[in-house]
Amino acid sequence: GAAARRWTMGDKSDGLGGLRRKSQQLEEANLELKRVKERRDLVFTLAERGGGLLLRGWRRELDPDGSMDVTVKELDWHLRRLGLGDFSAKTIIGNKMDEMLTLEELCPTDGELVSRIRDWIKDEFGSPAALWTVIDSKQLGNLDREGWITACISNGFQGTAQELSYLFDFIDIDESGQVNKEEILFLETDCEARDKAIFEEKMKSRGQVQRLWASVYWSELHKDLSPLHRMAPRPWMAKSFESLPPLVIVRRQRRLREVRSRQRVAKSVFLKGLIHKFGSCARAWRRGIDPNGHFYIDKLILRHFCRTQELDKEVHLQSLWTTLDTDKDGRVGLQDVAPLGAVALASFRAWCRRLRGSCRGIWNLPCLVEARAMPQKDGSVQLMSDRKILVRKFADCLKVLGWQGGGDQAEMLSALDYYNAGFISEADLYWLDTWEPPLFLTAEASEEAWNEIRDSLLERFGTPLNAWRHLDVDGQNEVSWAEFVAGCRRIRYKGDTGAAWRFIDNDASGYISMEEFSPEHYNVLMSFKEWASGLYGSVGNAFKNFDKEGDGALTLSILRRACQKGKWSGDPQLLFDSVGPSGPVRDNKLKQITVDDVSFLDLWPDREDRDQDDQGVEGVEAEADELIAEEPKQGAQAAQAAQATAEDTKALKLTPTVFERLYAPAPVKRCASAPTLKKEEVRKSEQKAKQVQRTYHYNHCHTQLKARQRQPKTAKGKLPWLEKLYRISHEPIPATDAQTRHNPVH
Repeated sequence: GAAARRWTMGDKSDGLGGLRRKSQQLEEANLELKRVKERRDLVFTLAERGGGLLLRGWRRELDPDGSMDVTVKELDWHLRRLGLGDFSAKTIIGNKMDEMLTLEELCPTDGELVSRIRDWIKDEFGSPAALWTVIDSKQLGNLDREGWITACISNGFQGTAQELSYLFDFIDIDESGQVNKEEILFLETDCEARDKAIFEEKMKSRGQVQRLWASVYWSELHKDLSPLHRMAPRPWMAKSFESLPPLVIVRRQRRLREVRSRQRVAKSVFLKGLIHKFGSCARAWRRGIDPNGHFYIDKLILRHFCRTQELDKEVHLQSLWTTLDTDKDGRVGLQDVAPLGAVALASFRAWCRRLRGSCRGIWNLPCLVEARAMPQKDGSVQLMSDRKILVRKFADCLKVLGWQGGGDQAEMLSALDYYNAGFISEADLYWLDTWEPPLFLTAEASEEAWNEIRDSLLERFGTPLNAWRHLDVDGQNEVSWAEFVAGCRRIRYKGDTGAAWRFIDNDASGYISMEEFSPEHYNVLMSFKEWASGLYGSVGNAFKNFDKEGDGALTLSILRRACQKGKWSGDPQLLFDSVGPSGPVRDNKLKQITVDDVSFLDLWPDREDRDQDDQGVEGVEAEADELIAEEPKQGAQAAQAAQATAEDTKALKLTPTVFERLYAPAPVKRCASAPTLKKEEVRKSEQKAKQVQRTYHYNHCHTQLKARQRQPKTAKGKLPWLEKLYRISHEPIPATDAQTRHNPVH
């Protein structure tokens, strides 16, 4: 009986367990049927949304980024949006740890096809971008269905034309009949690389649209239309257009040009003021700028000098300092203010030290002693002193002694003539002894030394541009003496650096440019810069317009095609060789240039600015005069300034100075054997001679003029009653008849 009871209970127990298992299996079967039904309905809905194609519907509705999977939350949101709110996302996905629905799970056949082409792209090309470079050989930017099928089959894809056509529909989600590079980037297997490539492509498309807007706005802005015209830009839209990157670049270039123009004008006005007040820049340095003989000044001293000479009202001090301090060391020397005069003074100082050990040593030479012992006469100027010598006599003695210096010799003599009185003393030579000029001022120009440096740079860096950019670290197309020395040290040059600098910097400007280093390459680069800036606003913006693929590189064929389309008259081959790589790449098709290879041209000064800088003071006198003339002069100050100018001119014309005779041609009646200094052509002009004329008579007239200017003046032309009082106080009172009878005239 007990065994029967145990058997009955065990059978009953086994029966309940079996029922539970069967119930659980039945629930799982129903859930699977429900999952299959919901997936089938979802596939039908996606195919309907995709125009009859599941893959296109998948990308449009569930996976626009092309990750080939969708999470539970995303799927639940998409189901409600598609009108399938009764469906459960968890039911469709199933019991999975990652809770993701993939394309292969939803449709295994289509998922296998997509996985096959993605693996083929990864194995054969590395990325979809590389695939597009190969299949778009004509660089049209898009492919139609036939071109896509032909290109994929020819490059080794193992599939049928029908499968490739289906994939074409998968890629062409907008049904335009064409695919482009941006649309195939989702085939990248690496999610991070895919997101980065898609983002960069979208930014490239956005940049093209912005450049188009900027071009239209720029053209409309320069049509000079009335603000009321229907085609004129609207003020409320200006802020949005002005913030476009292409226009920001253009405004930056304009600011750079304005800064350079302001610096050029500031230096011109400053030098003209020095010549007007002191006669020459070298004398202005000695008497006004550096009276203590330190031969270097800082920014504070320059500001103080400009204020004492009333130049701060006409000169922008910051721009002036930036122009003079070419090597950015915080100091300005004599060679920065009067470069040609500094060359002559350094040459004369070196000659004196070779001859007598110092400049003061030549003062007691027999030639100079004999000239001082005799009565000295130069035109109307006579001098009886053994402690001074006239400038003309001093120059003649130097010629007799065999001195043949370089630079501006008249500027040198004006620096030694401290008082502008036409004579030189021993103290003036002692001042020159205290100066320690830079090495490049005392060195002799050597073409051989320069060729050695240039060959070393070309041998190490390949192209002239790469060699130049090694010297021009800041990319301003200006290399100062300090930068030149540092560049020579980096290539370990052991020769005469100063001699090489004197040869290349033949105008003593204090800096050299690419034009002096390689004129041919400089002309090509500047021609391209002017053309690109005129069409696109800047060289960097032009490069982005040329780079249709957005990969940041251009080949020679693309560059040539863009230059031909833009009607550039230069040589694209020479331009590409100048800025292109100098490595061992032999195939021109593989050589590429990047935006960094050409964008530095935006920092270079324009060619017209460089020409005006090279002309010196004379080259920008007209521009400075125009800017000064624009400032209105009012009331009595204008009349006073005009009167002073007229009296100064009259004094200069009536009483010529020693310097006028020094710069004038030699008289006819003179000894043929008497040596004369070789004069610069610039110093022969009458305008330059008048600017440096200073004599005792002129100083006396100028002193009287200053005294009259300090006297209070009345505004006679503005107030009638004040004019009447002025006339009463200054005119004598007429005598009456009674006064005439009591005081008869004898």
